[in-house]
Amino acid sequence: MWQDGFVDERVTELETAGEPSAFREIDTVETLKALADPTRMAILSALTRSPDLPVMSVKELAAKLGEPQTKLYRHVRQLEEAGLIKVAATRMVSGILEQRYQACQRNVRLSSTMLRENIDEAEVALQMMLDEFRDGVLAATLRESEERPVLILVETTFAPATAAELRRRLKEVHEWLDQQPEDPDGVLVNMMVGLYTDEPGRPTGSPA
Repeated sequence: MWQDGFVDERVTELETAGEPSAFREIDTVETLKALADPTRMAILSALTRSPDLPVMSVKELAAKLGEPQTKLYRHVRQLEEAGLIKVAATRMVSGILEQRYQACQRNVRLSSTMLRENIDEAEVALQMMLDEFRDGVLAATLRESEERPVLILVETTFAPATAAELRRRLKEVHEWLDQQPEDPDGVLVNMMVGLYTDEPGRPTGSPA
């Protein structure tokens, strides 16, 4: 917990912190439920917003998100219990030990099996991710920069072989991205790629 007052700036890095992984696949309903909340998604986003994965206290998170500090403790605890964030450092504040948190991974992805078996929770989590991406696209669009967002939306009919080739190429891009090393001095990139197909003969856009 945090109290305003004297801060002992000696920060203790935890030996068990470890190096964050590049990706975390969400494959349990407990972890999925931890994502299915806008406040928890905002906390996780704040802790993965930059390549070097910031270490932040609950007070710092509250200031960044514009939320009451007391509101965040329960959400932070749930994210920690789900293994999505961890205590990476501690320091003394007015004689009270303050915990500082870091994301356990740089990106998350949802297991397709998890999506099928827990559709209600998956719908909420997916909506949170889409909202987060939408807000980022709009913010990037308003910035004075030549690097405008790239958006591609396609709804068309391909031959089955062409659809299979498109899926294969997207998987190749995904695998290539997995192999790229992190660059703390590089450019922060946010990307969302999605693909689904309908059954042959079914009207485009109909539920599968």
